[in-house]
Order: sequence, then structure tokens, then C-alpha cells
Amino acid sequence: MVIWEKYTSVIKTTIFNSLNQNKDFKYWRDDMFSNIIIYIMPLSLIALIPSVIWAIDSGHYVMTIIDLLCVSNIAVVGFKKGIQIKHRKLLFIANTYILSFFLLYYVGINSTLYLLASCFLSVFIYSFKNKYIPALLNLFISITYIILYSYNFITIPDKDSNINVLFAVFSNLIFLSFLVCILIPKLFTGLDDSLRESIVYTQKIENQNNLLQEITWIQSHVVRAPLSRLLAIAELLKNTPITEDEKIFFLDNIIISGEELDTVIKSIILKSESVNKNK
Repeated sequence: MVIWEKYTSVIKTTIFNSLNQNKDFKYWRDDMFSNIIIYIMPLSLIALIPSVIWAIDSGHYVMTIIDLLCVSNIAVVGFKKGIQIKHRKLLFIANTYILSFFLLYYVGINSTLYLLASCFLSVFIYSFKNKYIPALLNLFISITYIILYSYNFITIPDKDSNINVLFAVFSNLIFLSFLVCILIPKLFTGLDDSLRESIVYTQKIENQNNLLQEITWIQSHVVRAPLSRLLAIAELLKNTPITEDEKIFFLDNIIISGEELDTVIKSIILKSESVNKNK
């Protein structure tokens, strides 16, 4: 448990610093990316070990190298310091597409699932200027694969497959890829708007609380000084015989204290109006 906590802490602090960021949509997107890296590294062993055994047994040594390089690249994304989170995401996306392409090349059209997963992860963690880029990448890979097959540069492991099967499989992949690229950004836009509204509302509440605390402090501290003087002078005037000069002195102090109270009360009124406007 301690090892796992240290592992997650190292990756999170390496990928991004959450202490100096507002918890807006970008924050949660970056946080999700760090969580993907955290879990994908240990879980990738489940796929890596059988894949390497199969590749070596089948004589696909290039596939073995690609598998190991992809896992190594994920480790670089998670542990290498000094890389901007934007570049980490792009490296991760490139890694998933390279792995998907080679799986498609060596394993066959069943590996189109990896291309769809790559498209989903790309849209999920990165904001592209053109939201259709992941789907267009899948389209390009599909066309490339069909062309290579047509000119006998590659063979399909499944002997029952033909060009019509390829068109059917890849057309479904492209359809789902574009669907992902359309729907997920719409969902994220709605979530982003909701989070921004929530942040603005929270800031308004915090500002109101600060003003109320300031008003409370004024009432309990600033008002007390002139009010105490007025009460003390009133007590002296009531119970103590005074000369004419002392009377003038006390009246001057009453005026000064009254003006101070008037200023404080006006300040409280202005702050109270500010609180009401922010509601």
C-alpha cells in the first residue's frame, strides 16, 4: 500500500502540479490523464507478457520490439521530468496509434478495436484544434491498410477475409471514430460550462463571505472605540459636576465620536449593498 501511494504520488507530481491550478475542466482532464498513466503501466503487463510470447513464438520479432518500446514510452511519459503535459499527451497518443497499427499489421483486422480505443483516449485526454483528427488518423490507417493489402504488401492472418470484409470492418471503425469525435467534445463542452459556472458561483460566495467577515470585524472592533467614548462621556456628564471648559471638551469629543460612528456606519452600509448586489 505504501509503495502504491509513493508510485501514484511520483507520477502525479511529475505529470502536473495541481496545487497552483483552478479545479476547472482542464484540471480534471489533466488529472484523468495522470490516472490513465498510473493504471496503464501495471495493467499493461497483462497484455505485454502474452503478446511478447506470441510474437516470439510466431517469429514476429519486430512486434516484440514494438511492444517493449511502447511500454518503455509510457514509463517515460509517467516518470520523465521536465516534459510539458501537452507533449506527454501527444507522446502517449502517438504511442497508442503506433502500437495499434503494428497490431493491425501482424494480428489482423481484429485489432481495429485498438484503433477505436486510441481514438477514444485521444479525444478524452487532449483538446485538438480540429476535433476530427483522431478519426481522420483512423481513416488514413484504414485506407493505407487496404491499399497495402490490394497490392499484396501484406496478408491477412484470417484466410477467410477478403477486400469486402476489410471495407466492412474499416467502415464501421471510421463510423464509430467520427461518432466518438463528435459526441465526446459535446459532452466535455457542457461539463466545461457547468464547471465554469460553478467556479464563478463559488468565487462569488467566497467574496460575500469575506465582505461579511469584514463587516463583522468593523462592528465588533471599529465601532467599539467611538461608542465606548460616547458611553463614557455620557456617564461623566450624568454623574460628575464639570466646568464650562470641560463641558466644551466633552462636547467636542462627542462630535468627533459621532462623526467616526457615522463614517463606520456608512462603510457598513456600502459593504452590505455590495453583498446584496452579488447575490
